[in-house]
Amino acid sequence: MTSRSSVSIRSSSSSVRSNNASIRESHEGTSDGVRERRVSSSAWSVWGGRKDSISGQMKEGAIAEEPPTGNRFPDEGNQTWWRKTSHTSLRAVSAKGSSPEETPTSPTTEKTKEEPNEQLDATDKVGEPKRKGWFFWGKRPSVDDYKVDEVMESPVNTAVKPVINELISGPTEDAILYKTKSKNETANEQDLQNANESQGLKSNILTPSFEILPEYTTLASLYTNFGKYGHKWKLLGNDRMKQMSLYRRKPAVALNEMTGSSERSVKVLIVGVHGFFPTKMIRPIIGEPTGTSTKFITEAEKSVIRWFREQKTPVEISKIALEKEGEVFDRINFFFEVMKKWAAEIKKADFIYFVAHSQGCPVTIILLAKLIEAGIIDLDQMNFDTETPISEIKDKTRKIVGVLAMAGVNNGPFYGADQTLFVRAYSAIESDSLKELFQFQNFNSVQARKLVQSIRIIIASNVKICFVGSINDQLVPLYSSNGLFVDHPNIFRATFIDKDSRTPDFITRIVSIANHLNNLGYDDHNIIKEISGSLAGTLTGGGHSKIYNEGQVYDLGIKFALETTDVALETPVNFRPYQVDMLGSNPYHLPWCMRGLLFEARMHLGQDQIHQLFEEFEDWNPETKQLKDVKYRLNGLKSKL
Repeated sequence: MTSRSSVSIRSSSSSVRSNNASIRESHEGTSDGVRERRVSSSAWSVWGGRKDSISGQMKEGAIAEEPPTGNRFPDEGNQTWWRKTSHTSLRAVSAKGSSPEETPTSPTTEKTKEEPNEQLDATDKVGEPKRKGWFFWGKRPSVDDYKVDEVMESPVNTAVKPVINELISGPTEDAILYKTKSKNETANEQDLQNANESQGLKSNILTPSFEILPEYTTLASLYTNFGKYGHKWKLLGNDRMKQMSLYRRKPAVALNEMTGSSERSVKVLIVGVHGFFPTKMIRPIIGEPTGTSTKFITEAEKSVIRWFREQKTPVEISKIALEKEGEVFDRINFFFEVMKKWAAEIKKADFIYFVAHSQGCPVTIILLAKLIEAGIIDLDQMNFDTETPISEIKDKTRKIVGVLAMAGVNNGPFYGADQTLFVRAYSAIESDSLKELFQFQNFNSVQARKLVQSIRIIIASNVKICFVGSINDQLVPLYSSNGLFVDHPNIFRATFIDKDSRTPDFITRIVSIANHLNNLGYDDHNIIKEISGSLAGTLTGGGHSKIYNEGQVYDLGIKFALETTDVALETPVNFRPYQVDMLGSNPYHLPWCMRGLLFEARMHLGQDQIHQLFEEFEDWNPETKQLKDVKYRLNGLKSKL
């Protein structure tokens, strides 16, 4: 029995060796073409493929001159048969496929002696597995195979917009400066509808409107100047005749400030900063994020073109999309280094428009303060031709900077959300960037203190901020997105109301009145803080995301920056901290806040608002438990209404 088993073992081993020899011969015999891929019979063989092993894979159309040398795994081609080439490698072929010398070589082609490092880089790109999803999730630059000159001089530039002008690459992230659109290109731009309008969604509400601000009349001019010189000459007390809000003015005033009396085109720079991106594991639950920096600057560009077209003024637009994930201060430091490289573009711009969303809002405010302190953005700088003697300069212009903060996590997410099972499970697989957002709830934290300090810095430089929140946001409460912890005339607050949210008319009226009072410099008596918890949308809802598809939001940010006066007298930012954990905890606070709101509305907005509020309260039939509780607590004010 022993001899028979040994004979059978030797025969089986010899057959295995003969099979291996035949495999090697067939493997070497296909070096002039694509190797034949053999589907493994073992289901576990797909796990044997190494991430960087691509020697058995080859681009279609490539000519193999010599088999690869030094391969430790001769059967790697069979093990990685399931891999597909990435979009990066396909773009490299299409971009440089006209010349054999410029065609990127696969691992099976002959390596050039002059550029061994570039050849290895090309090999890495070919072996990179295909990424499902968008290009900006990748850890490698997605367009580094293109040459800048080729992109700029491409004949299809007029058809494909925007065109990438240059790519700044960090260790793992990208920041993109888009090619400047000339005044002729902006004048001929046709597609100026925002994402919601293109889908037929034209019934969304943005409240209050920009027109609630008082108009800058002769009487208003006399009032502000009297208060200005009265405080300057110590004739008035600190609390007498203070400017409560900005005034609406004609757009021609801002155009004259930016260009002087010359008829040159206005140079606009749009900077986009995206917010917090969830990991791929959570996206099937809460949805795929679509709020990229490129999305924001594209929508903002449409609003800029619309505004300048209404004023019949030529405009040149440059755009910078700042792309990086991570914690707040890491992003700020990275973006600061990027913006330093674009100092020339910043200096040339007459109007700089920052558009940000979610976590990108505090990032943008702190970044802007840092740029102002470093002198990269100088709002006192006069734009004129450097070759002209200063004594002969007639038109001295200044720079205008505006910030649009959409659904910003300025005061953190909903209080207590970090203790929910979903967020705790999410935090276990996510980095500290999510946990850091809850630090903004504590006004003594480093993040919150730096944010307040930065708001003071940029407002002291006459930057105008527009906070816009979403009424059914599932992540950020309304008091946080509206930045209710700071007050200043240079701050405008509004609320986006999606018609699909079916927000009751009574709630819409309450929010509109509260924002109206805040924008005029009066008090809403904390009504927004008390009802924010009852307005939270569903976890899978789009309240946090639909806001950046609305053209009205971008229009509001432009109007507040370019169609308002400046503060006549230096006014400090009023910081009003509060305890986030106490908001909505006492059921008796809401009726008391409503009493104060009704008093302010009757005094400053008129009796009509009170009558409409009463009618809408009577017709209101809440459906959710939270809103039923709100109406129950307000029933005692029926007589007051």
